[in-house]
Parts: sequence; C-alpha cells; structure tokens
Amino acid sequence: MKTAHVIRDALQALKDGDQQFKKCNLEGAVDLYKKALKLAEALPPTEGFDCQAFEASIQSSLSTAYGRLGKHLESFSAANKALLYYDVNGEKYAEHLGRWLKAIVNQGVALAHLGVCGEALTSFQRAKEMVLNKNLDTPENKQWMDIVDENIAAIKAHLEKKAIDSTGTTPT
Repeated sequence: MKTAHVIRDALQALKDGDQQFKKCNLEGAVDLYKKALKLAEALPPTEGFDCQAFEASIQSSLSTAYGRLGKHLESFSAANKALLYYDVNGEKYAEHLGRWLKAIVNQGVALAHLGVCGEALTSFQRAKEMVLNKNLDTPENKQWMDIVDENIAAIKAHLEKKAIDSTGTTPT
C-alpha cells in the first residue's frame, strides 16, 4: 500500500475513533485508536507528515478512552507515551496543546486511581500551570480548569484524611 494511502487510513481511523468516543462506544474507540497507531507505526519517514506528533495524538486519545473504561494502568501508559513527545515538542504545533493538556490530566487521573496521590497531585498542578501559562482562555479550558481544580481539592482532602487517620490528629 502506498504511503499516502496508509496516512489517509491512519488519519481516518483516528477521526473514526474520536467519533466513537463521542458516541460513548469506548471499546470501539480503543480499537480504532489501536488501528491508527498500528498504521502509523508502519509508516516510513514521510516528508510533510510528523508521524511522532500523530502517534502522540493517538496515545492521548487512547489514554482518555482507557481511563473512561477504568483501565487506569493502560491509561497511564498511553498518557506517558504521549507526554514523551509533547514534553519535548509540545510547542511545535499550537493545535496540539489540547491533546497535551489532556495527556497530563489523564496521567493525573490514572495515578489517582492507582493510589499514587502525590504524583497525581503533581500532574494536576502541572495541568493547571499549563492552562494559566499558555493563556488557554476559552470556554473549553474553563471546563478543564474546573476539572483540574476539583481533582486537586479531592486529592488534597484524601491526603489530609489519610494523615488524620494515620496519626489521629489534624495536620498543621
């Protein structure tokens, strides 16, 4: 199959995965994201197509779908794979800021569900800083900020309760 056809099919699989996700068909979304990833991984270096950026986008979406399915270890893994790219190249494409932010939030959610609350808190604080520092002032980002703030508050409350339970006294 020609490279152009593989790119087209991979892009279509990502788009179809996003549509299935919006329809709450999470297993279908995961299957399509995996298909897009498999196609992208088979691509040779292609001028005009940033395969690593594309794979990071897929991993970010895959992380979200896994998280919603309660597969937190898989979500964490996919978020970290996306962040390997975004943390180095995230500034390269402005349109990727949303997926970069989503990967950071997904990392935090997964860590919280896996019981690694300190690191989860760090991820959410990082996401908050990103929203503030990148001037992401849109209605969608207001929702992101609300989600991040709610998670930060929940984790802090959990950690405080854990401290009280272990010592019998309120931390100062």
